[in-house]
Amino acid sequence: MKALLTTTVFTLSPGEVTALSLHTAQRLFVEDAKGLDLWVTRENDSEDYWLRCGSSLLLRRGDEVVLSVDPRAAGPVRLALIAEARRPALTLADVPHLVLRAGKRLVRGTEWTPAEDKVRA
Repeated sequence: MKALLTTTVFTLSPGEVTALSLHTAQRLFVEDAKGLDLWVTRENDSEDYWLRCGSSLLLRRGDEVVLSVDPRAAGPVRLALIAEARRPALTLADVPHLVLRAGKRLVRGTEWTPAEDKVRA
């Protein structure tokens, strides 16, 4: 099974500040930066975070964050917000399929052929 991800990539220039309001949990990933150029602070968190290229920070659903690039940065910082795609909500119509899958998982690992009446574990 493949994990489906949605990614939003954006760039901030030196000295630029932006605020984000997150509706789902996402990972903030620094794709490109020259040093400790990105400063992150979130509401109701006493910690401040300085991130460099290749680092990431998990942002929770409902977080209000402020991102700022050091005005002395050597160049722009490219960031990616990565979120796992939402799965559709289950309905009553999905129950037979889920029961069938559960049954197959119980049988998996045993030797059985349709022509035989015996199951050997």
